[in-house]
Amino acid sequence: MCTWKTGWRNFATQRQLPGSEVTLPYRSIAPFYDRIMSHVDYPAWARHVRALWRKYGNSTPPRRVLELAAGTCRFAAMPIFPKAFAVYSDLSPEMLRVAPGVGTRHAVSPHRVACDARTPALRGPFDLVFMLYDSLNYLLRPADVLRALRAVRKILRPGGLFIFDVTTDGCSRRHFADTCDVEELEGGAYIRRSRYDAGIRLQLNFFAFFLTRSGGNSLRHEETHQQRIYPAARLRTFAQRSGFKVLAVLAGFSFRPGTDRNERLHFVLQRP
Repeated sequence: MCTWKTGWRNFATQRQLPGSEVTLPYRSIAPFYDRIMSHVDYPAWARHVRALWRKYGNSTPPRRVLELAAGTCRFAAMPIFPKAFAVYSDLSPEMLRVAPGVGTRHAVSPHRVACDARTPALRGPFDLVFMLYDSLNYLLRPADVLRALRAVRKILRPGGLFIFDVTTDGCSRRHFADTCDVEELEGGAYIRRSRYDAGIRLQLNFFAFFLTRSGGNSLRHEETHQQRIYPAARLRTFAQRSGFKVLAVLAGFSFRPGTDRNERLHFVLQRP
């Protein structure tokens, strides 16, 4: 049975359940991430980023591209801009380590870097930086968002674009207010409990992984993921304070102006 009271109590207190091992986000989940995200249409996402570049950048493809929070580097396996020099970065070495091709002669990209989006120690300038699938929501404090925006602006060339998307209050209320999912995976299973605290705009996802070990024993790992749900107007203000020109705030995967009622928003920023 998947009950909410136990899960939320452990969210609030960060207390470990008996017999479990608590890890930082995107450690235990890394080997299962692509399976859990198998519903995501990555080719459609790539086409949308290309369309945003053509509309707000220019008709010439970018020559140097950086993806922040690249996770398991799905866009490296099908480059959004095949002829560009591309770097794929993530805060979690575990996620980068399980990316397809790592450690084989079929590596999809040699340019992987474990780094923090707030302090990307990378040599620019880049024509395009992108940060997808609400990764920016993991920056829980306004100061962290501002720090990341200023760091990205610093490594963009003048006229370069920063494209990112965020999940919204509307999405959290509709899909993550009080939910529980259970799924079997190769080598184990996982439970995900989700809760949205609209008062402090905090989205919480608690994962418990049950991994089968040799001999039939099992090991439980736990991760808690937290996301801050920022109003679109506030993110626009952060971008302007960081020296960006806000070219567009769009309803997810469209060119329509977006609002907090949309489930996803794409921001297109330009370094003047």
